[in-house]
Parts: sequence; structure tokens; C-alpha cells
Amino acid sequence: MKQVFTILFLSITLLTFGQEKTSFDNLVKLGEIYSKNVIATGDEFKKEVEKFRTPELNHLIEALIAVGEGDKKLLTIEFLSKPSEQELKYWYVLREIHYNNQSENSEPRSNEEIAKETLETEIDSCWLLDNNYYRIRGGIAKMFNDKNLTKYNIDLNNYGFENDVEKAILFFAISNSLTQRFRVLQMMKNYDKLLEFADKLPTFNGKPYYEYTSFDFEDFEWIGHEKTESYKDRQLGSLFSALNGHFSALVEKEKIEEMRTLYFNSVLFIPDYFKHSGGMENDLQHLYNQSKK
Repeated sequence: MKQVFTILFLSITLLTFGQEKTSFDNLVKLGEIYSKNVIATGDEFKKEVEKFRTPELNHLIEALIAVGEGDKKLLTIEFLSKPSEQELKYWYVLREIHYNNQSENSEPRSNEEIAKETLETEIDSCWLLDNNYYRIRGGIAKMFNDKNLTKYNIDLNNYGFENDVEKAILFFAISNSLTQRFRVLQMMKNYDKLLEFADKLPTFNGKPYYEYTSFDFEDFEWIGHEKTESYKDRQLGSLFSALNGHFSALVEKEKIEEMRTLYFNSVLFIPDYFKHSGGMENDLQHLYNQSKK
């Protein structure tokens, strides 16, 4: 009987090892495919990633396909909820393989080595979460090109977040991906189009994007490709830029009440955040001082 249990134990152990080896190999292959097409578009991309499904990788593959198709399910709880630490690590492997393939080093490391090191390394939870939502934001922006998202309410209390930092990470990922076009439209002085997009935005916690101001958390370093910067400078800078474009459009179209509502309910009216505005600090302070008179 003891021999039977030993054989059974070895069989289960070998099966588990085999499954883990398959998932690892498939993850590396996904990273290589993703690195060649980070916007995940096209039937060929979908066909390729489908080959590498395993129970551990299914959800990641579903997300990649949804990103490429700009699928509205990206705004559901299934895809916006905080993933498991394992899945967050998988997304980070995709990032690191991509960066490795972009390296100017004449002898880049093998993608297998990059994946193994990433999976074994302890990585800041903020970096993991930010990277996860960064990878899907392109699909949400694509969806916004021809869809009205006003029926969607992104309730940041529903996704399993532990604190304001994690909530802000998702807020920035979605809001900045949808409003980054405001800057271009402002430069083109296409204020009607800008306001048309502003009217199609989803809400956050039941309110317009500009009313979300819960950014009183400790700043941290954001790590990009060979670049490190303040997370608040990066993300709040993008938000201030979008708000400036939105505010300017309302001014140009003489929508006075809407302009006042946006200004007094956004970070444009909170001096503590002006230093993260990306060069607009003096103008914001002057406007704030004028508004207090």
C-alpha cells in the first residue's frame, strides 16, 4: 500500500511540474508575440495567442484579445478588479520581455532568463498594479473612439483595492487614456470635438472624472523603460493637462457654469497638487488667487 501511495504522489508531483513548465514556456511565447504587437490587434495576433492557453494564462489571454478588439468587457468587474499577485507578475513578465527586446544591447538576455528572474523577484505592488492597467488601457481608449461610455460608472470601491493609491492607479489608467486626446484637440483649437468627447466619458464613483481628487497618498517612483520619475508628476501632470484642455474649451465656447463647476470641483482648485502640474504651477496659483478675491 505504501508503494501505491508513493507512485501516486510522484505522479501528481510530475503532473504539477509539467503543467507549471508548460505555463512558463507559454508565458515566454506570449511575451514574444506581445512584444511584436503591443496594441494586440489583428486576427493573426488572436490566432497566435490562442495557442498558448493554460488554466493559469486563460484570463491574461482573454484580456489581451479584448484589448486588441477594444471590447467593452474591459470595463466590467472581471477585468477591472485587482488581479491575483500571480497574474500581476505574468503581466510584468510581458513588460520585461518587451523591454528586453527593445534593448540596444548587442547581446540581449534570453527571454526565458528575463521571465524566470521576474517571477522570482519581489516587485513593488504599486508597480505591478500600474503595469497591469497600463497594459489594458489601450483597449479602453480604442473603445472610446466610437462608443459613448456615459452609461459606465467606474466605482473604485468595487474592485478589491486596499487603499487610495490602488484606486488612483486605476483612475489614472482609465481617465488619462480617454482624455489624452484633449491635448491634441486643444492645440488644434477643435473645441467642439473636445467637448463632444468630454460628454461621452464614464463617471467615477458616480461623478465626472474631474471631481475625483483623492490623491493625498505617499508618492512613489514610477519605473518605465530606462526611465524613473515621480508617479504623481507623471499621472497628475497628465490629468492637469487634460483638465486644462477641457477648461479652455469651456471658456472658448462661453459655457460659464460648466467652466465654474469643473474648476471648483477639480484639482485645478487644490494648491497642494499644483507642483505636480507639469509646469503650470504659476498660472494655476494665479488663477486660484484671483478666484479667492
